[in-house]
Amino acid sequence: MFSTLLIFVALGIFAGILAGLLGIGGGLVIVPILVFTLPPLGIPEMHLMHIALGTSLASIIFTSISSMRSHNKRGAVRWDIFKAITPGIILGTFLGSLSTSFMNTNFLKGIFVIFLYYVASQMLFGLKPKASRQVPDSKGMFVAGNVIGIFSSL
Repeated sequence: MFSTLLIFVALGIFAGILAGLLGIGGGLVIVPILVFTLPPLGIPEMHLMHIALGTSLASIIFTSISSMRSHNKRGAVRWDIFKAITPGIILGTFLGSLSTSFMNTNFLKGIFVIFLYYVASQMLFGLKPKASRQVPDSKGMFVAGNVIGIFSSL
């Protein structure tokens, strides 16, 4: 039990360093690591992606809160946008989480692989969103929050 804990701590440190070096979200590293390390621990294949994605999201909460606090200290958080988009994110996360209960592991793996290819193509071709984009109105923020919540919880 303790050796398993040490292995996961080491893998978490490795994932954090790798994510930092590549400038990507930790979930892109954590999920594949969990997909390969959980089956030997007896996690059934049918629940593998659900557990890997859920574990990744749970661990990222702490990183996100820490990051938000740091950005807030520098005055870099737009609280008006945060307040406008949060209800949509909460609803979208609930809907996305609910929908995953009807999806099998292979389908979730497919979605994750497509997402990995999307992120890789952005990195490879240097595709970045334009900084001059307009912030949507409150209805647009709610819809954007829903989309973010749904896809982040898949």
